[in-house]
Amino acid sequence: MKPTWKKSISAALLSVSLVMTASPAALLAAEAGAVAQSVRGEYALTQSVRADVKSISSERAGDSTRIGAVVRLYNEGGRVTRVPDYELRIKTTNGLEYTLQPSATNARAIQAKEKVELSYMLTLDDGNTTEIAELSWVEVDEYVYPRKETPVLNVPVTGTVWHGADSEIADPAMMKVWGQPFRLPVLSDTLQYTPVTLVNEKTPQGPVTVITLIAENTGTLTETVPNFNIDGKADNRSFAGQRAEKEVTLKPGEKKYMHYGILAENGVVLTSLNVLTPESFVQLGADNKPAVESYAVGRLSIALPSNDTISAEMLPAYELRNRIVFDPLNKLVDKETEVSLVDLSMNESETAGYKTIIAKFIVKNTGENPVPLPAFQAELRNAEGYRYTGSRQTVVSEQLAPKLAYLVNYAFAVPSSETGENLLMKLQDGQTIAPYNIPIAGFKTAVATKEAEGNTENNVLSFYPYSVKLNSWALAAQGGPAGYTYKLKLDTDITTVDDVVAGAGAANMKLELHDTLGRMIASETVPLSGMNKLISGAQFIMFQNLRTDQFEWPLTLKIYESIQTPAGEAKRLVATLKQ
Repeated sequence: MKPTWKKSISAALLSVSLVMTASPAALLAAEAGAVAQSVRGEYALTQSVRADVKSISSERAGDSTRIGAVVRLYNEGGRVTRVPDYELRIKTTNGLEYTLQPSATNARAIQAKEKVELSYMLTLDDGNTTEIAELSWVEVDEYVYPRKETPVLNVPVTGTVWHGADSEIADPAMMKVWGQPFRLPVLSDTLQYTPVTLVNEKTPQGPVTVITLIAENTGTLTETVPNFNIDGKADNRSFAGQRAEKEVTLKPGEKKYMHYGILAENGVVLTSLNVLTPESFVQLGADNKPAVESYAVGRLSIALPSNDTISAEMLPAYELRNRIVFDPLNKLVDKETEVSLVDLSMNESETAGYKTIIAKFIVKNTGENPVPLPAFQAELRNAEGYRYTGSRQTVVSEQLAPKLAYLVNYAFAVPSSETGENLLMKLQDGQTIAPYNIPIAGFKTAVATKEAEGNTENNVLSFYPYSVKLNSWALAAQGGPAGYTYKLKLDTDITTVDDVVAGAGAANMKLELHDTLGRMIASETVPLSGMNKLISGAQFIMFQNLRTDQFEWPLTLKIYESIQTPAGEAKRLVATLKQ
């Protein structure tokens, strides 16, 4: 794969499902990991200036080799000092020596007790340059003849040279396991990062993996997380990652999430991650305009788990109407917003071949000020691992008023073979780092059984959030020039189970007439909210547009809960009444 010096990565559109590979709650309390880079000021360059090698790389670029080096100089003195006017050179294992060119933006002086970074680069036509063994500073006196060269400092670099994006990190100290905290002292001594979750999804652009890190500031000053990248590795190939957050600022002791999206290819399974830091070199062209050459250097390798480290059995079982526990670091659902699942039912669909699972959530604002209604995404996964994304029903309001609860429905289209047992419900945030989706809650659940839903023994029918008590009913036929019609008389008492705000269409009553052969001959749908809604007391419902012109008797009246979804009508049988 051609080395990447200038990176420009297109964002993948993600609709992601959770594959949890570490416990965020446990990792939040993890201690700091091993330091990942060099010691400050390891080498004495002058009496007051010490030096470090920050990075050195040698990458193929077509038929050429690009060599880049970045060094840090520290002024240990008490006043400003000039950057030593030395040449920086490399020496290969076969004895060849090359002089690197300094960047046009390199500093000329170092303030007292401060440091500077100096960048160097060289492009060689020979694409088969042997391994770099040594980096050296040389003092050159060009005012004598022959010119005088005096070696000042030699630093061995064998085994530390980065050979491009497809390189492997072999140093055991730089190899981490999944969930192990790490630092990047070349960028900051006090920021710590912990990989916590993996999210995989196939998109039109290809397979995408989203990596979630917890970034923590262990220092005493507010810091902005510096720029670094994470690439995926598979079969000695690399796949560039893209950071989702443009800027992450951490106060002392604060923790926040960071996310990276890695777009791979079909059939590719990532086995590890490379953590890379950016470098740049500036060269002035013939027109005296600067040209920036950017590249990245690998710092750490993180092994990816071969299997999930948290199985479905480890997620908590959920009891309907309990408050759902969200990730404490999530930004979508705040602490004053309560979310609970009040109903999960299996429904028939208009078209044969699939069913619809309807999930009804209550979202309540327990605070004193209005807040946005959190537009979380819902996903179900069955015992076989198949995943189904929920479609959110149009809501009554985008704002949550204080002390009010709102009903939000989600519809899941599932195969007819789905039983609704042993399900995992996963709630995701698709807004905070759009287009990425990130998990914020998960639990085990199952669709409600008929016993749990209740039956007609006490003549109380459930259409959450409404309860309909059926006091009496009567069905009569009426003849006319156009044929027969049927008139249904219902006497009902309608109450609201909870004090919730429900939009129009949140629940409808669908009435179907079936003949003795089980054929549906007429139907009517009556809303339970909004215009022309069903009310308490006696009322008449006319069945028009019959599918037969014959008088039918006896008839069976089937009462359904009906909800409109993007895939069509979903209905759940509530009661069966016979003449």
